[in-house]
Amino acid sequence: MYHHILIPTDGSELAEHGVAHGLALAKSLGAKVSAIFVVEPFSEMSGRFLEAVATYAELRKEQAASVLDRVASGAKAAGVSCETIQVENGQPHQAIIAAAKDKGCDLIVMSSHGRSGLSALLIGSVTNKVLTQAKTPVLVCQ
Repeated sequence: MYHHILIPTDGSELAEHGVAHGLALAKSLGAKVSAIFVVEPFSEMSGRFLEAVATYAELRKEQAASVLDRVASGAKAAGVSCETIQVENGQPHQAIIAAAKDKGCDLIVMSSHGRSGLSALLIGSVTNKVLTQAKTPVLVCQ
């Protein structure tokens, strides 16, 4: 039925439920997985906050690498083929939809809420946008 599942994550506890569900589904179907972490860039700044913003951006990229490594390890333990994708994009939903299309994914499995930088102010906004704009089927997990 499904052969290639895209699993977006932001490292939050709820997103980890989506990862676990996506990996279990992939294992049961014999599907491969692509896991994506979208890092939202800050707009260009100047002045005294520039260094703090640069430090935060670097920490977020390191977090993305760590989260994706955990997903890859979980996939390996489950016997699931997994590719990881780290991308910088101010519109996480667009990056997720583009990755699903570019990688030929036939299902997106994601949590209902997460934490995506400044977008966390609108709980579930990324998931809602993926649901309403993606051409690929989306399975939403709690």
